[in-house]
Amino acid sequence: MRNLTQVLASAGIMAMIWPIAAHAQQAAPAPQAAATDTPGTDGGIADIVVTAQKRSENLQKTPAAVTAFSGDTLVAAGIKDLASVQEMVPGARFHQEGNTTQVFMRGIGSNLDFDNVEPSVSFNYNGINVPREATSTPLYDIERFEILPGPQGTLYGRSAIGGTINVAFRKPKFENSGYLDEEVGNYSLTHTTAVLNGKLSDDLAVRVGADYEYHKGYETTGSDSKNDISGRIGLLYKPTNDFSIYVWGATTHKNGNTPNLVNKGAAPQFDANGNLTGFTYQENAFLTSNPWNDTRPAAFASTLPFGEPTTSRQHYHNWIGGLEIDKQLTDTISLTDIAGYVYLNATTDIYWLGALPAYKHDFYSEYSNELRLSGDMHQFKWLIGLIAYNNKSNGQGIVGSANGTNGAPIPETPFPFFSSDVLDNLAYGYGIYGQGTYSVSPALRLTVGGRYGSDAKTANGVSLDDQTTPYKFHHAFRHFDYKVGAEYDLAQHVMVYASVQTGYQPGTFNEVAQLPSGGSNLVESASMTGITAGFKARLLDNRLQINDEVFYYNYKNLQIQAYNAAQLFNPIFNARKVTIPGNQLDVIYKPETNTSINVSVSYVHNRNKDFTTPTGQNYDGLAGPYAADWTIGGGFSHDFQMHSGYIRAAADARYESKWWADFQHDLGTEQTPYAKINANLTWYSADARWNIGIWGKNLTNKAVIAATAAAGIPGPGTAYLSPPRTFGARAGVKF
Repeated sequence: MRNLTQVLASAGIMAMIWPIAAHAQQAAPAPQAAATDTPGTDGGIADIVVTAQKRSENLQKTPAAVTAFSGDTLVAAGIKDLASVQEMVPGARFHQEGNTTQVFMRGIGSNLDFDNVEPSVSFNYNGINVPREATSTPLYDIERFEILPGPQGTLYGRSAIGGTINVAFRKPKFENSGYLDEEVGNYSLTHTTAVLNGKLSDDLAVRVGADYEYHKGYETTGSDSKNDISGRIGLLYKPTNDFSIYVWGATTHKNGNTPNLVNKGAAPQFDANGNLTGFTYQENAFLTSNPWNDTRPAAFASTLPFGEPTTSRQHYHNWIGGLEIDKQLTDTISLTDIAGYVYLNATTDIYWLGALPAYKHDFYSEYSNELRLSGDMHQFKWLIGLIAYNNKSNGQGIVGSANGTNGAPIPETPFPFFSSDVLDNLAYGYGIYGQGTYSVSPALRLTVGGRYGSDAKTANGVSLDDQTTPYKFHHAFRHFDYKVGAEYDLAQHVMVYASVQTGYQPGTFNEVAQLPSGGSNLVESASMTGITAGFKARLLDNRLQINDEVFYYNYKNLQIQAYNAAQLFNPIFNARKVTIPGNQLDVIYKPETNTSINVSVSYVHNRNKDFTTPTGQNYDGLAGPYAADWTIGGGFSHDFQMHSGYIRAAADARYESKWWADFQHDLGTEQTPYAKINANLTWYSADARWNIGIWGKNLTNKAVIAATAAAGIPGPGTAYLSPPRTFGARAGVKF
C-alpha cells in the first residue's frame, strides 16, 4: 500500500498544471507546428502525427503515453534494429535472445523464444502482426516508430496485454528521388542503406530499398557478428484522392553469427601457480576481465565437457508481404483492408550457453487480414473492424548437442541432453472490435470500445520431461475486452485524460503430456485491467512540453516462465495476481530554437501478489523479470548554425535500477544498477541534401545482460550481453 501511495502521490504533479492552465487560457495561443519531428514553424516543439489508435492524430491529442520517433531520428542516433531502440524508450527493455528480440514494457513481456510461449507485446509492420523471431530484422527507411505501453485489448486484441509497437515503412511518393546512407565504425562496421523512389505515372509510384550491414563479432570467438542483407519494394496505386492500393514486400537474410552466452556470477580462484582451485559467487563476475570473452583459457579446461566454445552458425531467411487498400466511401466514412503474410525459416546450427553447445530451429508461416470501417461525423469519431489470422509454426531446441553430432550427453556433467520438438503447432482465430469517441462539448470527449476475440491452438510433440512420451493439445480461448475513457481540454494546449481498459493473452500449453504435479499441460489465459490518468501540456509559447501518466495494472493468471539450463523441462506458470502501479513523466524543453532538452522518468513497481507454483514454491513479493523499478533517461541537443548548414551535437543517457532476468531471482540473473551514455555529432547542409557525422554508443563500455538463464558450467548463470562500446562515422546524400 505504501508503494501504491507513493505512485498515486506522484499524480500530484497534475496539480501543478492547474495554475499554469489558467494562465494558458488567458495567454495568446501559440501557433501549431508542422506534423513532423523537425522544429516547429515558431521555433518551438514540433507536432508529431501517430496512428497508435488506428487513425492519424496529433500525439499531444492522443490520450495515452505514446512514444514516437521518425526514421531520421533513428538514423541520427545510430539505431538500426529494435533492440537498440530501447535506449530511447522509458520503462521498457528490448534485448537480444539469438534471433529473437525480447520485448518488455512496464514490466510485462515474454522471456522465452519457444513456439508455445505467447508474446505479451504486439509488434506490427504496416499494421501486420509479426512473430517475435522476425522482430530482429533491420529498421531502415522508416516513416515512424511508435510505442504504446499498457493493455491494448480493444484495438489490438491478442498478445497486446503489455503494449504495442508499430513500425510504418515510408510509402512511395509521386516523385523521382532517393538517398544513400553509409556508415563505417569499429569492429570493421560497414553499413549501407540505399533507397530509390520513382513516379511511374500520374497514379503509380514505386519505392525500392536495400540495407546491408557487416561487422565482426563482439565476442572473442567471432560470435555476435553481422553479415545481413535486407531488401524492400513498395508500389502505390492512387488513381484518385479517395482510393489507393499499397502493395509491399520485404526480405531479410542473415549470414552473420548469433551471440553466444557467457558465464555470469562466478569469480575464479587460482593458486600461486596459476592453477584454477575453484569459484566464489560474485553476482557481477565474469570468468575473465573481458565480459564479451566467450572462450575459456587453458586453466578452465575442467569446465569444458563439450570442448572449447566456437563461433555460432546460423541460416536465417525471412519474407514479409502486405496489401493495404484504402477507400473513401463518403466524405465522412472510409474503408481500409490490410492483408499480410509472414514467412520465417531460421536455424542456428550451433551456439553456446557458456560451456553447453545448443541448436535452435524456428519456422513460421502466418496469414492475417484486417478489415476496418471508420467515420468522422463532426461530434462522433468511430472505428469498427474484423481481423482473422492463421499461424503455423514448428521448432526444435537442443541443449548438450549441436546439429550434426550424435546428441549424446556427457555422463560426468549435471546437464542432461535436452531436445524439444513441436510439430504442426497451429494458432488461429478472429476478433471483432469497435471504438467510438463522442464530443460532449468542444472540450470534453468520451470514448467507449469493445472487442470479442476467439483464439485456438493445436499442437503435438514429444514431452520434454522424459523425451519419449508424445503429447497433443487443442484448446479454444475466448475473451471480451473493453475500454472506457474521457479526455478534457483545460486549455488550448493542455489536456487531461483517464481510462479503464482491459487486455488479454490467449492460453497456451506446456510441452509435456502432464505436469509433474499431475495437472494437465494447459496454461490458462491471462487477463488484466488497467487504470490510467494523465495530462499532456504545451506551455511557454510552445517551448515546454510536460506529459505525465499514472497507472495501476492488475493482472490475473499472468503467464510467467524462466529458463534453467540444468533442467529438461521449464514450465510456464500462471501467476494468480500481479499488480503494477507506476508513473511515467516525459518533459521536453526548448529554451531557444537551436537547443532541446528532454527528460523521462519511469517508475514501475511490478510485484507478485499471489504466485504459488503447483509444487508449492511461493514467489509473492518478488519483481517480475526485466522489471526495473526506476528508469531515467535524458538527452540534450544543440544546433550550431553555419553559413552552409548547421552542426547538431546530441547526447543522451539512460539509468536503470536493478532488475532480475527471471521470476525466481536466481543467482547470476541480477543486473545491478547501471547507466549508459550515447552521443552523436552531425553536420547537415543548408538545403538538407547531405549530412556527415560521427556517433558513439555505450561510451562507458558497460556490460549489461540481455536474455539470461540460470545454471551453467560453472554457473550460477549464463547470459547474453548487450553490445560493447561502438562508434563510427556516417554520411548521407539525398537526390
